[in-house]
Amino acid sequence: MLKYRLISFPLLIALGALIFCWKEGGSYIYTVVAPLALGVAVYEAAAMVKNINVPTFPKVTGIIAALAALGVLNHAWLLDQLSLAQKIDMLFCVPALFLVLPALALAFRKEGFLEKLLGSAGVLLGFGVPLLTAVSCWLLVLPFELVSVFKGSQISAMLFLIAVSKSMDTGGYIFGMLTGKYLPGGNHKIAPSVSPKKSWEGFAGGMVLTVLAACCFHWWGGLKLNWCIVTGVVLAVGSFFGDLTESALKRRCGIKDSGNYIPGMGGALDVLDSFIYNGALLMIMACVFYSRF
Repeated sequence: MLKYRLISFPLLIALGALIFCWKEGGSYIYTVVAPLALGVAVYEAAAMVKNINVPTFPKVTGIIAALAALGVLNHAWLLDQLSLAQKIDMLFCVPALFLVLPALALAFRKEGFLEKLLGSAGVLLGFGVPLLTAVSCWLLVLPFELVSVFKGSQISAMLFLIAVSKSMDTGGYIFGMLTGKYLPGGNHKIAPSVSPKKSWEGFAGGMVLTVLAACCFHWWGGLKLNWCIVTGVVLAVGSFFGDLTESALKRRCGIKDSGNYIPGMGGALDVLDSFIYNGALLMIMACVFYSRF
């Protein structure tokens, strides 16, 4: 497991560096990678819940999530290309979208179709919408410039979200593994019935690393220090519960990983579970509370 992670993790880091550092093409890469990852993650969630007798349309659900992310990330470009009359036409067409699901249910009056439709809707609401909020953080610009690292170019909040959220995962994994191995009697488990490897020592170590990662955006980027500390704590807790949420679902479904697309890490949902709550939490911390610090 560890040797495969040593291969996958640097590759993911390299992909992230390419997205954030390549000024001309990074946004285009993100616009392809983010919807694809979101679609696969939602597909995995829909496929998992079928193991607990919740009927869904996994492939269709994943495609809808991917298209939604693609639409959100390209909405600004799309609207810039339309005339005022075309924008008004689109506005009047939006309510018609809400008739799609009932129309599908009437068109396909097969046994179990409505149950699958509702199951897919539940997966989209439970996983698709929260992860779509996280993906949309690409469009949220924090009030800072990483002068020393990114040559003064203003970047989105996505880098902050990824760096801080994944610091909790990394810190929890490292400190949990070390304390479990070297502490007399091992470490202290938080919820062994849900996630046997999660420990209080790992949680504490992950929290420290997460706050330090958030503070780096103060030292290098000029964000308010108090906001970085508080937001680091909030996102650490959000990352932990996102991971725990997916762990509970996997245990209930009787599977180890959501998929096998990423060697040593599992599926897309196994990588994105840190963002289930953190996308919305960062939006709130940035848009509501930043001015109060």
